[in-house]
Amino acid sequence: MRNLRHLLTAALLLLGACTQQPVRNIPVVTGSGTPTPPPAGTEIIGPLPPDSMTSEAPAAPARPPQPARQLADGSHLPAVKGLVASADRALAKGEVDLAAVNLERAQRLAPQSALVYQKLARVRLKQSRPAEAEQLARKALAYATGPVQQAELWRLIAGARRQRGQQAAAQEAEAKAVALETGTAGG
Repeated sequence: MRNLRHLLTAALLLLGACTQQPVRNIPVVTGSGTPTPPPAGTEIIGPLPPDSMTSEAPAAPARPPQPARQLADGSHLPAVKGLVASADRALAKGEVDLAAVNLERAQRLAPQSALVYQKLARVRLKQSRPAEAEQLARKALAYATGPVQQAELWRLIAGARRQRGQQAAAQEAEAKAVALETGTAGG
């Protein structure tokens, strides 16, 4: 029985050491062997003594709600504009792979730019990589701000699905694009 009590005490001390909760008013043993309380305002971090396990811990102060962080899409940055323009010039010359490289760089600089994802999705379709094109277009949908751009993205998704031989799914995507254009889209 005595061993069990020691084992239980050791477990509670270990548990307290693992949680590292602040402990207040723990008596400090001085050289004379007499316990004295620590100075007022002192907060000691360490294991909780077994007798303090029954007392209630003070409630943590409530944190004010944090506003949702929203990052700028970055498409207005000069470097991103230059990369997108270079990609457009490369596409005009038929250099699809060079356009892809420029847009991938732009995407790293502007990870929330619907325009960059949209252009990269178009390039992936030209490269006959429809699965990636659809994935990029869906990512762009998350950042697209208006129904015109969203409709264009659904058309890209439809084209990607057609390349993969998914005619029914392509028709569904086209229907979403039409609904956005006519203002009858529900989401």
